[in-house]
Amino acid sequence: IIEHPAGGYKKLFETCEELNEPISAVVVGVIPAWLSGSLLRLGPGMFEVGAEPFYHLFDGQALMHKFDLKNGHVTYHRKFIKTDAYVRAMTEKRVVITEFGTAAYPDPCKNIFSRFFTYFKGIEVTDNCLVNVYPVGEDFYACTETNYITKVDPDTLETVKRVDLCDYLSINGVTAHPHIESDGTVYNIGNCFGKNMSLAYNIVKIPSTQKDKSDPIAKSEVLVQLPSSERFKPSYVHSFGMTENYFVFVETPVKINLLKFLTAWSIWGTNYMDCFQSNETIGFRPKQPGEGRNEPVSDLISQLSTR
Repeated sequence: IIEHPAGGYKKLFETCEELNEPISAVVVGVIPAWLSGSLLRLGPGMFEVGAEPFYHLFDGQALMHKFDLKNGHVTYHRKFIKTDAYVRAMTEKRVVITEFGTAAYPDPCKNIFSRFFTYFKGIEVTDNCLVNVYPVGEDFYACTETNYITKVDPDTLETVKRVDLCDYLSINGVTAHPHIESDGTVYNIGNCFGKNMSLAYNIVKIPSTQKDKSDPIAKSEVLVQLPSSERFKPSYVHSFGMTENYFVFVETPVKINLLKFLTAWSIWGTNYMDCFQSNETIGFRPKQPGEGRNEPVSDLISQLSTR
């Protein structure tokens, strides 16, 4: 038995097993017969691999849950999403890719020279999409806060494919909480390198279902770029606001130390959480003249459609 560092909160860190098929749920009360459909949810489901634990609640490997409601009855199903992080961890029986609060280390079976050079291969970003699931066109994607999203089959919960948003957009990562219009258009925000290698935030758009049945992600675009107030310390972006006419973005005092992120990760082996720091001096900073544009969403879309 692995003693988990979560102490008294161990119940939150219990590993689940997949189900081979849906099971009937016990209904307390009455579910209206007219209420039917499926509810998909994501969360962490595996907190140790081999003899190594995952140390943070955000590190557990992604488990998708499905509740089917029909004629007053409910069935429940769950499966792990077969991300690269999950498959490699299960294959090698150890943590292979660094997560939010758990650092991965080189394979102990390698010799000392191979292990040394492994540290300098660069940052390997996790695709452990345990946070949210949202529709893109007629498909469903599980996500976390990196550049990877994973397409899943909402009927069988099988993993279909991984998509790297960097192949379509100028972003290094996006939030797990996009806004979705009634027509299916997806808006999100992510960090990126702006002018003169300074950091910035890009608000991006993924269009709705295409008439020609093509992949909407292939037609993604950046709507507007907002510069970071600190060149090497962008703010952590959890989410953003959107009204009928405006995007609302707050650059928070919670910063990511980019230099520490790049050097410490490559040399000493650290995790995402170690690179966070608070700048308690900035408070709320109104955007200065010339720093991006305060334009209504409708105006931005109109300008883009005429280019």
